[in-house]
Amino acid sequence: MAQYRQKVMRELLDDVKAKWRPTDREAAEIEKAAASFVKKLGTALKRAKIKAKPVVGGSGAKGTWLRGMHDIDVFVCFDYAKYKGRSGELSEFLAAAMKKAFPKHERLHGSRDYFRIPSQGCNFEIVPILKIRKASQALNITDVSLLHSEWVRGKIRKNKALADEIRLAKAFCKAQRVYGAESYVRGFSGYACEVLTAHCGSFLKLITAATKWKKQISAGRKIIIDAENHYRKRDPLRELNQAKVQSELIVIDPVQPDRNATAALSNETLGKFIAAAEAFTRKPAKIFLEKQEITIDKLRQEAKGKQLVIVEAEPVRGKEDVVGAKLVKAYEHMLLQLKEKGFAVEESGWEWEKNKKGPALFWHVMRKGEPGPELRYGPPLSNKLHAEKFREEHTGKKGRRLFEKNGRLYAEIEREYKQPQKLVSHLTSEDAYLKDKAKRYVVKSFE
Repeated sequence: MAQYRQKVMRELLDDVKAKWRPTDREAAEIEKAAASFVKKLGTALKRAKIKAKPVVGGSGAKGTWLRGMHDIDVFVCFDYAKYKGRSGELSEFLAAAMKKAFPKHERLHGSRDYFRIPSQGCNFEIVPILKIRKASQALNITDVSLLHSEWVRGKIRKNKALADEIRLAKAFCKAQRVYGAESYVRGFSGYACEVLTAHCGSFLKLITAATKWKKQISAGRKIIIDAENHYRKRDPLRELNQAKVQSELIVIDPVQPDRNATAALSNETLGKFIAAAEAFTRKPAKIFLEKQEITIDKLRQEAKGKQLVIVEAEPVRGKEDVVGAKLVKAYEHMLLQLKEKGFAVEESGWEWEKNKKGPALFWHVMRKGEPGPELRYGPPLSNKLHAEKFREEHTGKKGRRLFEKNGRLYAEIEREYKQPQKLVSHLTSEDAYLKDKAKRYVVKSFE
């Protein structure tokens, strides 16, 4: 039985690897497009008399990109000796060089501003960095990017099968909606997936390891992954910046040991990853590695027999991270208000595809029925002055019931909103907190 199970697992993973591995033709086309773009950018830099060289980085340089994903990182490496004293100006130098060669570029804000240019069927992101030989020379977090690429490439050179294993890890995280270090996702970055998979040796070994993490976390111990054994017998939690080790999973950056590669990972997102790993090992299926589209029809089908409130939120314009952060704050605010107003929320979630036109979706699934009255605690009967004031406040008023229990006064107050859609409609039209989080909201309710 065990051998049969292993055979099924191998066949399943082989099928998924084949799906996400770029074809030879696709890889050649992307390589050609990247080479053409880099050459054009290099010429522009020379004309501007800027001592910098553009190179492909990220998953494109590592060979870990997924089929159909044509986002290419290009790092413009500025000469360290010449520009280390002007680190804060690199974006301006790059912008000036690109002005004529790429007039239709988009400037995005980051630790250093970077640029996005659609070209030849690809989305190029151009990031200015200082060319460094070791992480200690970095003056900005992005300066270490090419050292990350070199480390991952080195691991793949030793184990060529590792590239496919990393693709599986990325596909799994994307399918579980835990991929991305952006503030509105707080998940696993591509680099974190690469380091974890390389450290464990394969996707399946990573997933198996993850199924044991919950027990360790429950025992009050953080999971520490130190792929290059930088700390050996030392405790990294004593040496790392405490603000960077809030997650239960600490992944020591192999090329920058004072950095946690999963600093952005939330414990909630980590919990989703662990739960999905446990479910996958119990009953392996391709669905765990293929992102399922969330639609209103699917949500209605899954919520049969319950109350379902869906909000379509039209995103504001702006940088992806800022837009996403606004949306998640709006979603969390609505969820909190529903719970505080007594609605029994059984399931809730939100979805926004940054590259897909259309609104974000927020959904809340609740048990049918009106919420019970709000219970308000009063003073002890022994405090006569305050007890009298509490009685005056709640006696004889419609929708309120005053009673005594165990020497204390209580009041039951009828809820203002008895239907969740009415509460959510009020919030989206009247709540000042939500005004700048989206352009507009459309509330839909189903039973």
